[in-house]
Amino acid sequence: MKTFDVMVIGARSAGRYGAKAAAKLGAKVGLVETGPFGGLCILKGCMPTKAYLRSAELVGLLKKAPEVGVYPGKHVGIRFDQIKKRKDRLIAEMADDAYQGVLRHPNITLLSGKARFLSKSELQIGRTRYGCERFLIATGSREVIPPIPGLKEAGYLTSDTALEMKSLPASMAIIGGGVEGVEFGQFFNRMGVKVTLLQRSERILSHEDEDVSEALADVLRKDGMEIRTGVHEMKIERVRSRRRIYFEEKGKVGKLEAGMILMATGRTGHIDGLHLEAAGVETHDLGIRVNDFLQTSNPNIYAAGDVTGIDQIVNIATYQGDIAGTNLMQGRPKRADYRVVPRAVFSDPEFARVGLSERDARERGIAVRVGKFPFSDLGKAIVTDRTEGFIKVLVDPKSGEILGAEILGAEASNLIHQAVVAMHFRSTLEEYARINHIHPAMAEIMLYLADEMVGKE
Repeated sequence: MKTFDVMVIGARSAGRYGAKAAAKLGAKVGLVETGPFGGLCILKGCMPTKAYLRSAELVGLLKKAPEVGVYPGKHVGIRFDQIKKRKDRLIAEMADDAYQGVLRHPNITLLSGKARFLSKSELQIGRTRYGCERFLIATGSREVIPPIPGLKEAGYLTSDTALEMKSLPASMAIIGGGVEGVEFGQFFNRMGVKVTLLQRSERILSHEDEDVSEALADVLRKDGMEIRTGVHEMKIERVRSRRRIYFEEKGKVGKLEAGMILMATGRTGHIDGLHLEAAGVETHDLGIRVNDFLQTSNPNIYAAGDVTGIDQIVNIATYQGDIAGTNLMQGRPKRADYRVVPRAVFSDPEFARVGLSERDARERGIAVRVGKFPFSDLGKAIVTDRTEGFIKVLVDPKSGEILGAEILGAEASNLIHQAVVAMHFRSTLEEYARINHIHPAMAEIMLYLADEMVGKE
């Protein structure tokens, strides 16, 4: 039987970082991948969607160009085949770079095949058995498709398969108004597809604050998208080349026809076929249960990334992977800390957040003071014609420490890192506002909010 010091199941972002962390500490690591190599972020998530959204962003800028005296022409030409070809080329290069990085590592052996636990210390990959005392599970996530009658027979796309479309439909219904639904919806809308987004809750991005959801929904509607909330799908049927959706909306029954359906209804930890019961690993509704050290119910098996269901974003996956790989070798000295974790929605305008939101504070009973500054009052936003959105900051009412920041507006995914650094060092709003070298726009906003919030409860 072949043996390794550490077996990492899954060569996605969390798995690669975990394998490298363990190998750096001297472990002989077996890294298992079912293929294709690259994982969600490179192949189906962050990278390909951002490549597409770059094209959508340029379409939006060209349409607004006459407002600043630039006239690119009455019609913006779109070649979807070229957009897809560019995306495919970039993703292939990124996946190969990640693959070569693993192959070059002297302490990591790449193993291909599906993994299945035989016991707490034995794993089967294909027909080969491997012995190991320490494991890291980093198998990522898979789509969650609700059981809507007729959906399977009618046919649909997921966030994975939508990236492989070779041509665009005339119309599309997107079921789900979370991050995937918003990003894909705006992309296809700007590509000329008539998009209708159906959301079960009363607002899109329902896990964010109400003012964020409402402001972004207004922008998307002005962009041409139709957004319907409080919708419950009843059944779906295929009518020749189109899909017909019957639904209930605010007590009334309606129907909608579209050329294609995109299911953007979330993801869950991918644990199918691992036979975790043989390894003594407990699960929950979203994946594998772990403690603050990324340790499962089996103390010799750790898990990291989307499979834990903690936060399905790539910076969490790489962070957890590094911690888990280190703890496997050093006896769990590192505890995961999610206090300062930035996240973003790459819509146009972007939305980004770090720390507490008003919704979080309300649900957890945490007292906060809130300051809000509209981009329409910001000099740079005015002269660059990017006045949509706002910046919101939450602070501790006694100490003034920044507890959270939210930005809806241009360059939000970059601007949020100013707040990340401030929160990392537990700065107060006033301390942060008076740092000399922060982004000028952020300095102007933070100084204003610090002055406005003095003495307010």
